[in-house]
Amino acid sequence: MTALENAPLRQLALKVLAQHAGSAPGTEALVAAVRRAYDDLARVSAPLIGQVGVDALTGRALHLAQRAHPSLVQTREPEQWKGPFDQIIFCLEQQDPAIATEAAGAVFGTLTGLLVSFIGEPLAVGLLRQAWPDAFDEARTEEP
Repeated sequence: MTALENAPLRQLALKVLAQHAGSAPGTEALVAAVRRAYDDLARVSAPLIGQVGVDALTGRALHLAQRAHPSLVQTREPEQWKGPFDQIIFCLEQQDPAIATEAAGAVFGTLTGLLVSFIGEPLAVGLLRQAWPDAFDEARTEEP
């Protein structure tokens, strides 16, 4: 685990991925869930930090997550990718679902940790709630 990843953010990411994948088994369902979760997060983050900022945080999260998850290390030339997220997807597609899930959880845990560090916890949590509202359903039912 990296210094910027923390257990609650990683657990939130794994919850989101499980919700998006549903009961569909396999790496293909996980990759589709990762794409959806990332697209949702990028959609709400880009207006604040720009697409370049989203790509920079994603690249840094990938770099940090590779330490604990060597399955994320690139196996082809980087110029074949449009951005760091393409590398993540490529690497996840090569793994069995359990390894891919752990690696994806690490990337999202680190990515959201970087977002918190970059823009602050209150604003980051607000963006996460916008991106992944279903992951916060329990909290919403407790609010007035």
